[in-house]
Amino acid sequence: MTEIARQRLIDPGAGKRLDAKARDELSRAVREWRKDRPGAVLLEVEADAWHHAPELEGTPLEHDTVDAGYQSLVRNLFALACPVVVALDGQVSGFGLALAMTADVRAATDRTTLAVGGPAAALLGGAGWLLGHAGGGSTFAQLAWTGATLSAEEGRRRGLLAPAGDAAALAERLAADPAGSSALKRALNTPRQAELGTALGYQSWLAEVATERPS
Repeated sequence: MTEIARQRLIDPGAGKRLDAKARDELSRAVREWRKDRPGAVLLEVEADAWHHAPELEGTPLEHDTVDAGYQSLVRNLFALACPVVVALDGQVSGFGLALAMTADVRAATDRTTLAVGGPAAALLGGAGWLLGHAGGGSTFAQLAWTGATLSAEEGRRRGLLAPAGDAAALAERLAADPAGSSALKRALNTPRQAELGTALGYQSWLAEVATERPS
């Protein structure tokens, strides 16, 4: 059976969630996966490690920083040729929501919640485009405009989340048929990569606009 690439993302606590260090570590892992071509990738997100929206409050974002530090990670993760399974067990928001939506399967416990956050958080990682790709375009608009939080139960009802189950067993099953899984992944994602790239580029600029401080 083709190997599974397994990455555990620990929760460092408020103030460090999805900071530059965490994003760089995940970016390096993605580059390795593109080279090693595993049968599947399993991301195990500990507690609130991807609860990112509160981390952005009052933080100015420049176009180049957004593109290099956020959008490129989503672009490369989305482009992996193998299926990506993410196991969620806590609050997911902001850039964390974008990362979750980049995965092909999102296995979530009942403790999981989904939220967008403020305007800047909504623009990082193309979360709106990715939610639309997953069938939740109207859900993103609802969360972005109202500041609402989506429960795991409601996320499952809308087809955005799968029951927690055994994410590792699912990843193993997908990796057992690498040719079939890769073919399905490419059929679903490859035609949309250019569209995602355009959305990410435009939103990099908009994120800077959203965090501009009055002169």
